[in-house]
Amino acid sequence: MASADEIAKIMNDAFGGNDEESTVKSFLDTGYPELNHALSNGWGDEKKPAGLPVGRCVEIYGPESSGKTAIASEAMIAAQKMGGFSGFNDHERSFQQYLAELNGLDTNPGRFSFKKPKTFEDSLTICVERSILLREKKLIAETAPICWVFDSLASMVPNSAYYEMKSGKVVGVKEAGARSMHDNTALARATSAHFPAFAQHCDDLGICAIFLNQIRMNIGVVYGNPETTPGGKAPKFYFSQRIALKAQKISKGEGENAEVIGSQITAKVIKNKIARPFRTATWRFEFQEDGTGKFNVYRSMIDFLIQEGKLKKAGAYIEWTDGKKYFAGPLATKLEAEGKLGELKALLPAIYEPPVVAELEVGELAPVEEKAA
Repeated sequence: MASADEIAKIMNDAFGGNDEESTVKSFLDTGYPELNHALSNGWGDEKKPAGLPVGRCVEIYGPESSGKTAIASEAMIAAQKMGGFSGFNDHERSFQQYLAELNGLDTNPGRFSFKKPKTFEDSLTICVERSILLREKKLIAETAPICWVFDSLASMVPNSAYYEMKSGKVVGVKEAGARSMHDNTALARATSAHFPAFAQHCDDLGICAIFLNQIRMNIGVVYGNPETTPGGKAPKFYFSQRIALKAQKISKGEGENAEVIGSQITAKVIKNKIARPFRTATWRFEFQEDGTGKFNVYRSMIDFLIQEGKLKKAGAYIEWTDGKKYFAGPLATKLEAEGKLGELKALLPAIYEPPVVAELEVGELAPVEEKAA
């Protein structure tokens, strides 16, 4: 009988050694430390990067105006800051580049791709072909990330539902009257057919693929969460992280004078193959005068630091490091105007465990409560 070392030598000579395991080597900052920590066990800085994993597929879903595109834009900006490349495939035809530019996205074609693909298959091909070119031509550093956003999975139309086919060839665009119930399930079949290979491309090419998605309700669900997302079962298997967003209105004033000024967003990491799942993070998403919205990172971090006991609060007043007392809103405005985000980050706790919640997916059984011995 040969020893393990002898077998290893013979196997290596004949077939080569074992492959390197697939591990996440870099992350894209989401723009908000608490969300970074819920996703990957760190606030996100030079010493310990954190956020969305490069080389993996991620899903962000939630209601309208919950900041899905804002998170995706922050990830694209983070990729560019790391010397990488970003892309946005706009299936909903609603992306506003100027807003992303205001937040720091470089829309130069040498740093950013913006396409409006007609079909699901076209969209994946655009991402993979351009990423292969970037890598093979060494247009960016080997370790530089690629971030590609798909908005949204629910709006991606498979070839079979978009084109009229005869004898395996495209003969035209399918008319509305020609569509059938078979087309309603086409997206689920397309994700099942293409996501296994696409996930491998993301790992091989260093792509963080972010699929934004909508919410649907399963009728007749009595137990568990009735919410589901379009795209069938395959995304739930091939996405390394699934982030569910919930929005709660933030109002100013009372009665008839009440004004909705934004939303408090809670993210629940429903699936996480990078860190512990079911963690949550909360922040403020506020509407601007022009009708757009943005993260209020400064106010969100102030609220978080108060919650963690890192900032003292007496009544409605907060004591800042200069010894003066402020209301939360004016303090956030002051710190943002002075560019003092670093001072807020310096107050983040060294040891932190994000809140954890349990949420049933459709079809899951209720959890079993473990009783003390």
